[in-house]
Amino acid sequence: MSNLQKEFTTFHNTIKLGTYDENKTLRDKRDLLINELSLALKDEKIPGTEIALTFTKIDLGSYAMKTGVVPDGGDYDIDVGVIFNVTRDQYDSHALKKLVFDKLNKQHNRTVEYNRPCITVKYAAGYHVDVAVYCTEGNERYIAWGKQHNKSTHSWWEADPEGLKTWVNDVDSDTERRTQFRRIARYLKKWKGKHFSDSGNIAPPSIGLTIQARNSFIYDQGSDLNALIGVVKGIKSKFLQMWDSESQSFKWSIEQDLPVKPYKNVYYKMTIGQQDVFYKRVDSLLQALEQAINEDSDVETSKILRKVFGKDFPLVEDVRASSVAPYVSTGNNA
Repeated sequence: MSNLQKEFTTFHNTIKLGTYDENKTLRDKRDLLINELSLALKDEKIPGTEIALTFTKIDLGSYAMKTGVVPDGGDYDIDVGVIFNVTRDQYDSHALKKLVFDKLNKQHNRTVEYNRPCITVKYAAGYHVDVAVYCTEGNERYIAWGKQHNKSTHSWWEADPEGLKTWVNDVDSDTERRTQFRRIARYLKKWKGKHFSDSGNIAPPSIGLTIQARNSFIYDQGSDLNALIGVVKGIKSKFLQMWDSESQSFKWSIEQDLPVKPYKNVYYKMTIGQQDVFYKRVDSLLQALEQAINEDSDVETSKILRKVFGKDFPLVEDVRASSVAPYVSTGNNA
């Protein structure tokens, strides 16, 4: 059996993207947009009052949870929340989110999109910022959720962005176990980046993979490969077969709710056909990982894992004898 822990460590060091505190470039890009929004809102008031409309920032996403990877193609995804000093009664969710959208949509060097969970600001430089809009009532947070041109879909959804970060980070009290979990989450994201690049098959959201990895993770000292296999088995076990009326056939389907408010299914965007593709690729991943760990040859194991993760996974050199030992005469000639 082979686990190539040395190669996994090298691979992880290659794909790892640090937190905002560790990565000045990402931190500066995040702060540039937040400072711009703050300046654009400086004259805004809470409706019906003379109280200034203000917000505080909260870091979200994989960088905040310490599971970020260097993106394929260079599209860095920066997630940040803006928590406003208003209650649900003081500001309509659609109105406040549209205000933020309008303030950020005034420059021409970028594209601004109004999405259900957030506002996405895309830059030609190869990164985008997802801005989630929250209000606050005491210790409770509510996210402005809904489509841009359909006000009936809009509402304040109870949410717990701080709780989600805490839940992921509290996978274990032991530092090394938490570190292995984060490595496993990064491996899954790298696999996703390689195997869901085809158009027409929406990739499973990274938060879904992270939550499922957290649910299935069992620490395995000295073997990231073995721990990863356990997690992938756990993900596969969550799929159920359901009847798809459109194709008139059974397909594999999956749901995974957030572990904190609003407890929404994180795979809500995926059609049943896309979920079925997701299952088949998880199944192929599991088969490849099990083949890799059962190989006697480290060389062959590394070749399999490179097909799984891409060229960033190091190949083990096939070291062979460069020459055959010469024939030595015994000297006993007749």
